[in-house]
Amino acid sequence: MKKKDWLKFGVMMAIVVAFLVLDLVTKYVFDAKLDNGETVSVIPHLFNFRIVHNYGAAWGMLAGKQVFLIVLTFVFLAIFITYYIKEKNKSWLLNITFGFLFAGCLGNLYDRLVFGYVRDMIEFDFWKSFPIFNFADVALSVGVVLLVIYLIIYFVKEYKTKQKTGGKKDE
Repeated sequence: MKKKDWLKFGVMMAIVVAFLVLDLVTKYVFDAKLDNGETVSVIPHLFNFRIVHNYGAAWGMLAGKQVFLIVLTFVFLAIFITYYIKEKNKSWLLNITFGFLFAGCLGNLYDRLVFGYVRDMIEFDFWKSFPIFNFADVALSVGVVLLVIYLIIYFVKEYKTKQKTGGKKDE
């Protein structure tokens, strides 16, 4: 692996570690300090910390389907890892994207495996119908947005390459 590739990989791992530590530490602190459902107003009418034990996914979807959610997380991690290993051009965007995706998956997977639920604690006070979330969810959301951007760039480049080569793939 080239020095530049090691640097990209290091940035990806730094994102994973930073968000995983941020996620697990905040979950631990708020779960230890607040009872399930208890709220602390941080900025009134803007956002609160409210610990909630989420037995499903966002908005409580798939509640009680922990085994399915755990298996699904392992499937996504396997897909991400396989793609990352097979991808020859590991761009900065790909490394940063996967850093966020790995961190988010691992943070919530840890909770599901250890507790049987995910500890959520960030609540938008002005938007009551928005799900309460955690930093793993933030990492996943950022990762998904970056993945969409990465895929758009990838497919635009593929399309342009096919246009230049008359549909023949460059080998």
